[in-house]
Amino acid sequence: MNIFDRVILTIYSMFLALASVIVIIFSARLISLEDFGTRLSMLYGRWEVGAVGFIFLITSIKFLLSGLKTQHYPEAVIKNGEFGNISISLNAIENLILKIIRDIENVKDVKVHIKKREDAISILLKLVVNYDVIIPEMTSELQKSVKNYIETTAGITVKDVNIKIDNVFNPYKQRTVK
Repeated sequence: MNIFDRVILTIYSMFLALASVIVIIFSARLISLEDFGTRLSMLYGRWEVGAVGFIFLITSIKFLLSGLKTQHYPEAVIKNGEFGNISISLNAIENLILKIIRDIENVKDVKVHIKKREDAISILLKLVVNYDVIIPEMTSELQKSVKNYIETTAGITVKDVNIKIDNVFNPYKQRTVK
């Protein structure tokens, strides 16, 4: 659910809670029927009330339909064999990539993003590396390792392995000069 839907759902829930409180007050006879009827008659025939009702109806239908949607999990198809399809989830591919990167001591943190293409996948690695690493050598070797490992282990064609160095890790804290 995106942020817009969450905001709308919050507003919708607050109005529904207010309507519930009004129903409870009415059923507990804290407001007389005549007083309630008088207040309700002020809303009769007003286009603003109809617009609010229409918005609530559309919002209700939207949330009902969003609850019926099935969640699709992205997957990469490896083979269409005679016995059926073999597919591997992008989450499984991500875990295979993380296995390789954990063995590299110069990488301190990694975020993996995988995009499914027509006949291959594209991989983006966002790394935090040690300050003393030679970045071009390390990234070139990492690209080869990831590409070869995924293609041999999972049987999926890797179109490209892009690497973005997000930060450089320095274990020595800089001292403040006073």
